[in-house]
Amino acid sequence: MRALHRPAAALATALATASCDRSSVTADARTGAEVYAAQCASCHGPSGEGVAGLYDGFLHGTLSTAALARVISDTMPKGDPQACTGDVAVRVAAYMQGAFYSPEAYARVRPPRIDLAHLTIAQFENSVADLVGGFRAAAPAQEGPRGLQAEVFDGRDFRRERRKVERIDPGIAFDFGTNAPPGSGAGSAEFSIRWRGSVLAADSGDHAFRLRTGNGARLWVNGEAKPAIDAWVSSGGEVQEHHATVRLLTGRAHPVRVDFFKFKDRTASVVLEWKPPHGAWAPVPADALRTASAPEVTVVTTPFPPDDGSLGYERGTGVSKAWDDAVTRAAVEIATHVAAQADALAGTRANAPDRSAKLRAFCGRFAARAFRRPLGEAETAAIVGATFDGAKDPEAAVKRAVIRVIKSPWFLYPELSVARDPGRRTASRLALALWDSLPDDALLRAADAGQLADRGQAAAQAQRMLADPRARAKLRAFFHHWLETGRAADATKDAAAFPGFDAAVLADMRTSLDLFLDHVLWSEASDYRELLGSRRLFVNDRLARFLALPPPPGPGFVLVDAAEGDRAGVLTHPLLMTALAYHKSTSPIHRGVFLTRNVMGRALKPPPEAIEFKDDRFDPTLTMRQKVEQLTKPTDCQGCHAVINPLGFSLEAFDGVGRFRRSEGTKPVDTAADYPAPGGGTVRFANARDVAAHAVASPDAQRGFVQHLFHHLVQQPAGAYGTGTLESLRGAFVGSGFRIRGLAAEIALTAALHAPAPAAAGQEL
Repeated sequence: MRALHRPAAALATALATASCDRSSVTADARTGAEVYAAQCASCHGPSGEGVAGLYDGFLHGTLSTAALARVISDTMPKGDPQACTGDVAVRVAAYMQGAFYSPEAYARVRPPRIDLAHLTIAQFENSVADLVGGFRAAAPAQEGPRGLQAEVFDGRDFRRERRKVERIDPGIAFDFGTNAPPGSGAGSAEFSIRWRGSVLAADSGDHAFRLRTGNGARLWVNGEAKPAIDAWVSSGGEVQEHHATVRLLTGRAHPVRVDFFKFKDRTASVVLEWKPPHGAWAPVPADALRTASAPEVTVVTTPFPPDDGSLGYERGTGVSKAWDDAVTRAAVEIATHVAAQADALAGTRANAPDRSAKLRAFCGRFAARAFRRPLGEAETAAIVGATFDGAKDPEAAVKRAVIRVIKSPWFLYPELSVARDPGRRTASRLALALWDSLPDDALLRAADAGQLADRGQAAAQAQRMLADPRARAKLRAFFHHWLETGRAADATKDAAAFPGFDAAVLADMRTSLDLFLDHVLWSEASDYRELLGSRRLFVNDRLARFLALPPPPGPGFVLVDAAEGDRAGVLTHPLLMTALAYHKSTSPIHRGVFLTRNVMGRALKPPPEAIEFKDDRFDPTLTMRQKVEQLTKPTDCQGCHAVINPLGFSLEAFDGVGRFRRSEGTKPVDTAADYPAPGGGTVRFANARDVAAHAVASPDAQRGFVQHLFHHLVQQPAGAYGTGTLESLRGAFVGSGFRIRGLAAEIALTAALHAPAPAAAGQEL
């Protein structure tokens, strides 16, 4: 078996073990069911469910009967692919199609269901942030001025009467030399500067911060109880680096403050840099800074085991001791944090006579917010009353109450808590789908007023929620998942093959992609066609030079026309081309598999035997396309690679780091190929733009994109919401002019308004 990749749809090796001998296919008149039962079921099961040790995968896919019969004729049985052909292959394919192979038949044989699920890692983190954040001041809008608010003082003690200048700085990267800040009026021997504002994270995760200064400085990130970096003792002008790592959540503004002073040092300088997840060290850019200071965000730092991703999207269906232990540790972490800030959160003071009563009331409101519904008397007595009555002091009572709330199934399993209240259930589902979090007050008010029973009013809430930064964060996370950008996290390239490629260029590529995604998604059109078909790229000067493009007409990242090279939106973005390539070359197989699964909506499963690509085994004068054609030439491989290869070859005009090329070595690049369509026949692709155009027009590809987005937002199988759900959503998507934001809202509404609760919902735990 030499196939590198095997689609379940194509069955290249799925049926290869079936013993369809010549006597069974020449002149008998048996039905397809009879042939399958006699010759195939022993390996693949009576209903295509597979047989342990022989073939474990279920036979299902999207090929038409004619295309499926052709695969059977071309690949069955192993070693003798012409032994089961003609009318018998057609009969077997027709039987399989109606019995279990087609999507409709597969859903009938194995009906999908809505599983009871606990919060995923992202949902847990965001829910906790909003649970505690609901008792703090409202965060300012993130659309405010970029940069940080700066105050310059004539002296080192930040006294208001000595403040000389207020201004907005786009970042902190200053070398004052022997002078005072220009235009400040402060003395050059002694001055101080305080920067305040907030910092935004493009991705959730650990962010490394670095202060480089030879003077005195402190950095606070996401809270002022303790500085993240305390370099207040001057090093006498000798520049030193000071480091800290802070976990930040995407979609939120975190408060940041830097204090800096010079006192009798000969020179003064200060630079604030960071290294985000998957990024490189660089000054914190103005786009990540806002002048308005935000309240602290409660960020859980306890590590969790990975969510179940076996179906291609993250689900909260797995329960293990490791997960339960992580929840317990996180509950203690959250409770310690809340108890330390209990007075501020509850609106009381340490010596106030009504302090205990206010802390009790706070814990009741905390539990109700966590459970997404009002508490009953018995719950209030158990969570608040009993906890406070038996505690040695109010702080201990608050801590215990918070632990009980976070560990409660009513918090961890949202469907259990709201199963009996349709309005609250709809609110909870909308918040999870669009924010990975809890409903806000506006959503709860609408639920309690009965407004969410009306689809129009629920749709208005969904549109409001889509404008929130948390929705932007969740949709960006979807595109990162769909485009498999994680493959590029630690990409390295051969220096001789790709000179100039380094961590900074890789970080620029990621920024370029994120800017393009935001540009398309949050435009008025929000057009999927532009996502796949645009010829434009965001580049800064460094990335433009690396990609051999003209320099951008301005500083920072600028959207430029990259018409040369037949670029096709995200499909040919340099970050993807870099991720889906080898260390020294391109990889049509990786690129083809990505396009098959994620863009064309066709199923693939790992091959039973993976063949490692070893470049040194091929004639060095061959192009990569020729090497792949040679490697996948065997008939057993072609059942899969007849689909994979043409898609991968279409991207060969872009090298292993996404630069356009017309030749490979001394030979011209050939991107044209014939692609076998799922319904039969072939489509001629000349280049990547043809692939993008086909994906936009293909109902199968449209349905595939809808399904990917549904799974990411809802984290349940789309088929469990009705057999016509995907087709209905696809039709609405096309009818809207391929508006991605509109599709996200429709998906969220479909799941939120779905009447049947999960089978386990409502049971007592």
